[in-house]
Amino acid sequence: MLKDNSQLKLPLSPYQGLYDVIIPEKHLLRRIKENIDFSFVNPMLRKQYCENFGRPAKEPEMMFKLMFLKKLYDLSDERLISSAQTDMAFKYFLDLEPEAAMIDPSLLTKFRKTRITEDILEEMLKETVQQALEKGLIKSGTIIVDSTHTNASVRAKSPTQILRDLSKQLRKEIYKKAFELSEKFPEKPSIEAGLEEEIAYTQELLSVLEEGIAAGGDKKIQKLYKKIYELLETESIREIRSKDDEDARFGHKTATSTFYGYKNHLAMTEERLIVGINVTPGGDPDGQQLPDLIEKAKKNGIEVTEVIGDMAYVSDENLNECGEGIELIAKTNTAVAAAADGGLDEGFSYNKDAGMMQCPSGELAMRVEKREAKNGNQYNRYVFSKRKCKKCPMKDQCRVGKSKSQCYSVTQASEKNKARLEFETSERFQERMKIRHRIEEKNGELKEAHGLRRADSTGLFAMELQMYFTAFAVNIKRITKLAVPQMR
Repeated sequence: MLKDNSQLKLPLSPYQGLYDVIIPEKHLLRRIKENIDFSFVNPMLRKQYCENFGRPAKEPEMMFKLMFLKKLYDLSDERLISSAQTDMAFKYFLDLEPEAAMIDPSLLTKFRKTRITEDILEEMLKETVQQALEKGLIKSGTIIVDSTHTNASVRAKSPTQILRDLSKQLRKEIYKKAFELSEKFPEKPSIEAGLEEEIAYTQELLSVLEEGIAAGGDKKIQKLYKKIYELLETESIREIRSKDDEDARFGHKTATSTFYGYKNHLAMTEERLIVGINVTPGGDPDGQQLPDLIEKAKKNGIEVTEVIGDMAYVSDENLNECGEGIELIAKTNTAVAAAADGGLDEGFSYNKDAGMMQCPSGELAMRVEKREAKNGNQYNRYVFSKRKCKKCPMKDQCRVGKSKSQCYSVTQASEKNKARLEFETSERFQERMKIRHRIEEKNGELKEAHGLRRADSTGLFAMELQMYFTAFAVNIKRITKLAVPQMR
């Protein structure tokens, strides 16, 4: 329940004058407090609280500001609360008296899980853009797009090991709470068993335990049973790499290095303010996110007239999405240009970080061969691993999996693309591409200064929450810097 503060008068602390003595005029938090309006928070979060029942909640604005401080200074919940108890700049920013006691760190977890939704995250980002627009800090319709990866908070395992761990966890709970059911356990497969054998064993285990678990009524066992059953029923077990984080996926940084986690796709203005965000599992291609990023930038108040990105963003779909009103400044990669007439098969994409074709299951081609057809047309032949293709669950649905050679060929760019390629050699194109480095610098800032290198928690929504609050923090910092020239 929210407090009614309309008639509330705050007591005056005898120590209030400490803030004027201790906190310098140029302190970042004093500058932010003077230039950024946080009054939008309480109305934005009001729908997340019960109007008439329950204990009075801690002020949403204060909780929101704590989340902002957490990302601004890259602090754990415990370290944040400890610092807020003793740091006068923190208390001044939070509108607290110098002697006020801080909340328990556990309330931050509750706030994240019960008060923040995807809609609120979008509203939060939009608010920073609107305040920047009102101050006249955004002057163009250019957005720069790119992605940056975040490593998952858990280690990746093979699907076989994940399924083995889950069945072991189920047996352990049954030994503890329903020992009589343990007599029905089938014989476990050997430690060398593959995924198919492990799936068969787990299906048999669930089958013999189904009635007993339903009749027993133990919620924890039933929840675990349901989780394993759904993973097998939907065949999701073949894709996940952690039983604790089912959304994280492998992605490629280069042709020889991978990461396990998520991708944060960003749209940023020339003034280095983030205006659009999409968070996906690590294996999702960058180029497919462009329409969403443009749409989100527009919803947040940007009249998009130009998009600047790397070669991952040039495709027929994206060029059509931009249309005549938006100019796409990005270099064409050979794979996409080659497929411009007919388009790449569904699920295939060109991974610009690795410089190689990527199949629907996220595997990279091992090499590319330049060849010439009998009719004189040039084409690129991407060769995939036969060993991986044979084990792939998508082999019967994939053009490469169905072929004998496990290859994917695309014809070189046709006459249709010559105008585009000619445009990319123009002086204007080259000049505009020079500012693309700004988003790479922003990605570095997000990771090095604000903790985006590693996920705080598990799951796609937890990653979205981390990314949006981090973007909110860097936007507020940037707005303050642009609004107060002395801080430059």
